[in-house]
Amino acid sequence: MTLRITGLLIALTASVSGCTSTANVEPLTPILIRQETTVLMFESLRASERQRLRVFLERASRGRRDALHLLISGSRRLSAETVHQAKEMGIDVYNIHLFDQDDGRAARIEAIVFHADPPVCPSFSSPLPNEKSFDQTLGCSIRHNLAVMVNDPHDLLDNRAVKPSNGDRAAIPAATYRTFATGKDG
Repeated sequence: MTLRITGLLIALTASVSGCTSTANVEPLTPILIRQETTVLMFESLRASERQRLRVFLERASRGRRDALHLLISGSRRLSAETVHQAKEMGIDVYNIHLFDQDDGRAARIEAIVFHADPPVCPSFSSPLPNEKSFDQTLGCSIRHNLAVMVNDPHDLLDNRAVKPSNGDRAAIPAATYRTFATGKDG
């Protein structure tokens, strides 16, 4: 038992400190992201069609309106009304995308939701199968919790919401500190 715990501590220390280890380390289980898409087509927005649109959006979001992405194409008038209805339901403007707008009579709404399938992690209390293997339970649980917590799992692959910015503004405090430390005016 003492030998197994020592081997675990050495492997854990090596993996945390960034050193390479000769121990057999299990490969990381990736977070799988799947996309679920549903489509609605309609030609008018009478009261019954508006209700059908609202039911469609509610079902597509599965209670997660913050993670629902809408791609709307077709009639400009119907698209504008669709955007209005979606905003009234609490769907974020940044998640609504208009494209291929025309003066036609029909509109097409594509509702996309991304789902993260986190890895199934073994228990911390499970015994090691042999002294040369090391299961990365801690890393697995961190990836599992991240996948469960993230608002839009697609952000784990690529976050388009945060735009690159100029670093000049961020450098102002460092430049101020340097001039303060040397006693020179900037």
